[in-house]
Amino acid sequence: MSGSQRIGLETIALQLESAGGNIAPVNLSAKLMTALPVVMVAAWMATRWEGPWTLLRLLGLVLILIGLGVLTLARIQFERGYSRRPGLVTHGVYSWIRHPIYLFSSIAFAGLLLYLDEPLGILGLVPFQFFLIYIARREEQRLEALYGEQYRRYKQQTWL
Repeated sequence: MSGSQRIGLETIALQLESAGGNIAPVNLSAKLMTALPVVMVAAWMATRWEGPWTLLRLLGLVLILIGLGVLTLARIQFERGYSRRPGLVTHGVYSWIRHPIYLFSSIAFAGLLLYLDEPLGILGLVPFQFFLIYIARREEQRLEALYGEQYRRYKQQTWL
């Protein structure tokens, strides 16, 4: 794998060096990739206080908060864990879900659709989910090639 190929969203700022297999440190773009959607959704919602607060809209708000909250927590845990000891991050949210950023970004988007009173729009997330599954599988293949048995054990102990 060349030094410029990326493993996936969770490791977007990490690159494998073709010669030694070492991984470069996380940079500022990874932080921006996490913070930007949170800020955009919060700013958009702050300007859209129209309409009644239905149960569906409240559920959407809860899903947005959970999704963006856990997504942000996972991103922070990934960066802190990786910067302390480069390698496979298996603590915090990553101790029970292999791809929390993918999962909780989907939950946040579904919540946004409910908040907007567009529950049928969730069907539009289906192709996006297939895309995320494809990316996650490619990422897992590369991580398994890089970490071998350690990653296979981690995979057996976690979900998604």
